[in-house]
Amino acid sequence: MPTPNPLPSFRHRALSLSTLNVPRRYHIPIILLRALSLIPSLFGLFRNIGCAWRVPLRDAGGAIVLRSTESDYWVATLWCMLAGYWSWILTTSMMRRWLYHYELSNAIVRLVTLTAINWSISAFINSHYGPDAPIWTWMTICFILLVSNVLKIVLASSPKYNRKVEDVQEPRINHKSTVVKVLILPLFVVILLTMFSSMIQIDRLRYTSSQLMKQEFKLSTSTDLADFGQSAVKVMVVVLSSWTPKGFEKRQVFRNTTLKLMPGNTDRIAFTYRFILGEAPSAKASSLMGPSITRENDIYNDILIVPSSDLYNDLSRKVYKALEWTNDYNFDFLVKTDDDIFVRWDTISQELATLGPQRFYWRGLGYWNIPPIKNSENKNAAFDYQLPMFPPFTAGALYILSKDVVNAIVGTPGPRLYTKNEDQNLGIWLFPYNVKPIHDRRIQQADVCEDDMIAKHFGDSYEIGGSMYDMLNNIENNKRLCSGFKTNLCALCYPCRGKANHWKDWNFDCDETKGVTLLHQPEMTLVTETVKQVKDKTEVSVLGKNDDWIVKGLLTQLTSTYSETDNWHLLHWVCWTTDPSTFTDRHWRTLELIWIHQPRAVVFMLTTTLPDSFFEEYKRNGYNIHVVRFSKDLLLNYRWYLGPDSHSWLTDWDKWEKGPYFFSHLTDYMRYLLIYKYGGTYMDMDALWIRSPPDDNLEFIGADYATLKSDADWTLDTDGMYLAPGVMRFRKGWTAFKDIAEAAFSPSYNPACFNCVGPRAITIYVKHNRKSMEAAGFTIVPNNVLYPVNYVEVHRLLESDALAEHELRYNIMVKSWSIHLFGKMTNHLPVQSGSVVDLVFKKFDLDIPHTDTTTHNIISSTRQMQTPFTLVGPKNYIYRTSSASDKLGIPISDSLQQIPGTFQGLDVIYVRGGPAKSRLVSIKLSVTSGKLRIGAAHGSDFAESTLELREVTKKDVNALLNSIMYTPSTILAANGGRDSLQIAIEYGDDAEHISASIEVKIYVSEVDGATF
Repeated sequence: MPTPNPLPSFRHRALSLSTLNVPRRYHIPIILLRALSLIPSLFGLFRNIGCAWRVPLRDAGGAIVLRSTESDYWVATLWCMLAGYWSWILTTSMMRRWLYHYELSNAIVRLVTLTAINWSISAFINSHYGPDAPIWTWMTICFILLVSNVLKIVLASSPKYNRKVEDVQEPRINHKSTVVKVLILPLFVVILLTMFSSMIQIDRLRYTSSQLMKQEFKLSTSTDLADFGQSAVKVMVVVLSSWTPKGFEKRQVFRNTTLKLMPGNTDRIAFTYRFILGEAPSAKASSLMGPSITRENDIYNDILIVPSSDLYNDLSRKVYKALEWTNDYNFDFLVKTDDDIFVRWDTISQELATLGPQRFYWRGLGYWNIPPIKNSENKNAAFDYQLPMFPPFTAGALYILSKDVVNAIVGTPGPRLYTKNEDQNLGIWLFPYNVKPIHDRRIQQADVCEDDMIAKHFGDSYEIGGSMYDMLNNIENNKRLCSGFKTNLCALCYPCRGKANHWKDWNFDCDETKGVTLLHQPEMTLVTETVKQVKDKTEVSVLGKNDDWIVKGLLTQLTSTYSETDNWHLLHWVCWTTDPSTFTDRHWRTLELIWIHQPRAVVFMLTTTLPDSFFEEYKRNGYNIHVVRFSKDLLLNYRWYLGPDSHSWLTDWDKWEKGPYFFSHLTDYMRYLLIYKYGGTYMDMDALWIRSPPDDNLEFIGADYATLKSDADWTLDTDGMYLAPGVMRFRKGWTAFKDIAEAAFSPSYNPACFNCVGPRAITIYVKHNRKSMEAAGFTIVPNNVLYPVNYVEVHRLLESDALAEHELRYNIMVKSWSIHLFGKMTNHLPVQSGSVVDLVFKKFDLDIPHTDTTTHNIISSTRQMQTPFTLVGPKNYIYRTSSASDKLGIPISDSLQQIPGTFQGLDVIYVRGGPAKSRLVSIKLSVTSGKLRIGAAHGSDFAESTLELREVTKKDVNALLNSIMYTPSTILAANGGRDSLQIAIEYGDDAEHISASIEVKIYVSEVDGATF
């Protein structure tokens, strides 16, 4: 017998599943070839996990075609893992056998061929079943692999298959044990988990719609709600309808008209919609309309029955149930409308596709400060809502919500308040989350017509001369939207020139940002509740009866339109009691500094001397400043006194006027009165703001330190700290200011004592009541916040200094909000070039021309009325990702720190010079890595956006720029690094076209130390 050729040395050792037994240089290639068998399973694994996270649970209302759900994809993931395991076993076993029986090159060829077959079969089965049958796909692949492994084991046990040379024996395995451990046991576990998951899903698939209607409805849809495909923006539309015959007709009209404008699904945007009905309101309605609705849904498959009453009084619950149903699906925006609204879906689709997915997005026709209707004859009367005002809400004609807003409404367990009107109820539901609506006047519920509307209500009488069919015909024939319709009526918030009416005739007023409110509130009561006997209830204001306007729309004798709102901090009070000739450039700049850091500030100039037109140039630029004249007679007529003692003091004005400090005492009196009656910020005309306080709700007064030993008997502590009322901000109603004024201007009033009615009076009062006042929110900020330099040394801030920039940037700016110049000490001193104050004036300058009160020269950068347009902003901005440490040693330090991502202080962004108004302003914002947000009004993050403002003033532009907030990317926040912010502004109208741009380099870093 011939001697067989010896086998290569690497075959001499027994082979095991974990041993390759090939030369070392072939280890990595063999491992990679072996691992390729896992690629189809890994691909399926990642795809199914991704789909499981994106797809919601199947509908419990029954109004969809059943598609793969989250549970389906998780089960498919189990089968993927089993397929990967069996594929690995098959490949390893065949590789073992081929390496034993064949040369290495031949074994590798067979291994590659097996992998290619595995991939091809997996790809074919995936394409055959499609993406919506993941379980069937991977069960089939597992079945093929199971058969392959069984055949391999059967053939391996065959003597013919195992024929070998005599002196070499291949290692054998226990086939029974292999079948149990490798095939049967894993298969049993996966089948058991699949059955368990199926039982849970079957329980979730119990439909309720047919039970609600006691009819057998087939509720489905032509659009897959569980998967919008690969569209960038997914939009869910719910259309409120009803069981009535009229509701049936409206749905038909809606489908035949406005629904035809809904675009088909593309890679940019995808729509799906439902008509929302409640339960049959009665057995009669069920028998009358049930068959019709059944046939209707068989045709269109677009009706959803929610478990709620269909009656008008239960609209809020009906809408809530609809939102609850939608929350289980994957979408970016939800649009709610009614079946009698003509909607420009073509316009909305373009806008949403351009906008892209948003966070905390709520758009509609905004309403604010609307009291509940208490007239029983009005169908919208809301007797079930007890508070005096509804939170901001949007008209129910159409509103748009982002997915996270819908989830905020229905995703949190707990009781819900259901008022009669669903639009107002939406505002109530969202009020705790501080989500504010974006006002869009193009949505109208009244029977009016404007060509740019995106939602137009059609009443039953067609009072404006046309139907939804006519409006669709206009669009299809490229006509104006309102062509052929009556357009003599003015829509809410639209210009009413040439129209037969004005919305103000209906007692409405409009704000471009907030939306619609009432022009005259019906006997509105504005009070402040008592807080631990520290705050008073103020006198009830009933306009037209016990209260009259001082500044129409803003200020009455008893209250202001800001005092009881979240914008109370915007109120600023200043006084001027000397001749207009003493109003110098530094005083103009004091006012500008307010608006640089808070463009929306409302300034009331209380004066005995300045004319009403004194600040016209600032008004022309949009800034809100009003001259309020006062005198003895006017104060008494306004009832601007706080009690009998202050009333007596005002009555004796002529007597006290002869005193050496009368006008100083008069301004002290006014600060107590104004803060008590109206709230807001009172400031002296020598207080220079260099940043805005970061917390709008903080109520504060500044502290300073006395230098005279004789003052120690009335200061707050042994260090000589006293309260300086030169700058203070509080809500209205603090009892302290009334008590201080009554005590200071009592019969014991001393006209020859300079500070007796000012710092001394308020410090002594707080010294005896400090604990209870601080518990109620009274905050004393450290002296460096409002008075960084003592009155003895303040003169050096006006003197030229080579280190002035270092002093301002690294000493004052990091610790202060304001620089107080102590006018009595510095009014006679010039502001020298290169001084700290000079740098402040150069950095913060609106460059609004005004006339010098003495020389009558024009004060501006060009000494003319025309000034260059400039966009001002920092070259570098440091974003501090961690809270600064508290170096102040007081518990309020968090309220003093600058909010990360805001551009305040030396980082403030604003425009100076240029035109006061513009018909069109375009602002382009972009950031390289992080995200931007335009304050709380829009409340959505973006990396790039272009904002267009129409008919705006400089104030409007600066208000937007002032609200920019930056957030770094996750990587930058964790590791630090650089980013870049670009801002470009274009002013364009018929008269001129100007532009400006800046780039801000952003450095994200962790810092230690307190900066605010």
